[in-house]
Amino acid sequence: MRVQRQDCGKAVLAMTRLGVARGGPGSQLRDVTTVNLSALPWQEVKSPTGKFHSFFCNVSLALGGKPNTGTWGGGHPFDVQLRRIPPGASVCPYHGHLGQWELFVVRQGEATVRTPEGRFPVRTSEVFYHPPGCPHQLTNTGHDPLEVMIITDNPPLDSCFYPDSNKRSLRPPGLVFRAQEIHYFEGEDEVPPGAPPFRAAPSPVSVPIAPFAERRVHPDDLRWDEWGSPGGKFVAASKELSVALGAKRNTPTGLGGHPFELELQRLRPGQCGCPFHSHAAEWELYVILGGEATVRANEETQTLRAGDVVLHPPGEAHQIRNASATEDLLFHVLADNAPVEYWYYPDTKKWGLRSPRKFFHLQEVDYWAGEE
Repeated sequence: MRVQRQDCGKAVLAMTRLGVARGGPGSQLRDVTTVNLSALPWQEVKSPTGKFHSFFCNVSLALGGKPNTGTWGGGHPFDVQLRRIPPGASVCPYHGHLGQWELFVVRQGEATVRTPEGRFPVRTSEVFYHPPGCPHQLTNTGHDPLEVMIITDNPPLDSCFYPDSNKRSLRPPGLVFRAQEIHYFEGEDEVPPGAPPFRAAPSPVSVPIAPFAERRVHPDDLRWDEWGSPGGKFVAASKELSVALGAKRNTPTGLGGHPFELELQRLRPGQCGCPFHSHAAEWELYVILGGEATVRANEETQTLRAGDVVLHPPGEAHQIRNASATEDLLFHVLADNAPVEYWYYPDTKKWGLRSPRKFFHLQEVDYWAGEE
């Protein structure tokens, strides 16, 4: 594969610092960073004959992430990138991952998804995912350029297999190869001809692979779930896309959850969805799809519009409000699926627990209070 820098007009990385402040007691000092998708640089990836051809920009790297690196290595818990695929081309060969999940959001165009079950057409705004162990391929079968947002988790280790060519790859160390099965003790001991194979018990696939029909959803087919506070100060509506794809809320992947959760949210003019708060463990990324938002982060605020992306790491207090008096605000919210989580509300000095779901004020006491 060859990689070239693609000049997309004034594709200069636009990064805006909202400020540095504390999100709550004990939180870290953090920089709040936003990027605009239209200002990110694109790179071209093309196979020798052009059968596999796309342009990509890595949103997570622009927001301070590291390539193929999760929080275990100072990166982000998920990797977000845009891909543009010319008509007739595929993103990459038909392949499956050993450990990595992939979630696709079709931003523009029409495509065909290949899986072991066959080929399936997908269209603009559709969302679908591929769990580990499921081969897949995306091809632009339309007449116009295809643009997708691809979201992956960042496992420490991953391997790919390519059924069409019987290849495999390892990351790390970044090798592509064909494997020839040999006896476990080959090269370690003398193995007589015809010796029975020595195999370790294989690990089961951690997640049962659902049919593709259950791994795709179009937001237009979902109703808005509306909620609000008793006095009406906080009102919003959402479509839980990952839940519609079968994910169990706040559940590890081995028990039916997904490594990330994606929602489509809507705020009517002037609405604010939730109180100013920070997360102890969860990361949240907002992608503005339409309208105008006022984002409060730590001690600063900023106005965001369509194409803007903002990342809120743990410990950073944040809040989003519709800044328009006439237009709805639409945005995607992407979060990792932290197994243990609690929240802090700086404006009211409250704390909240996910399980049991309770909210309270703290009164500091000595560690040994009530023990002796």
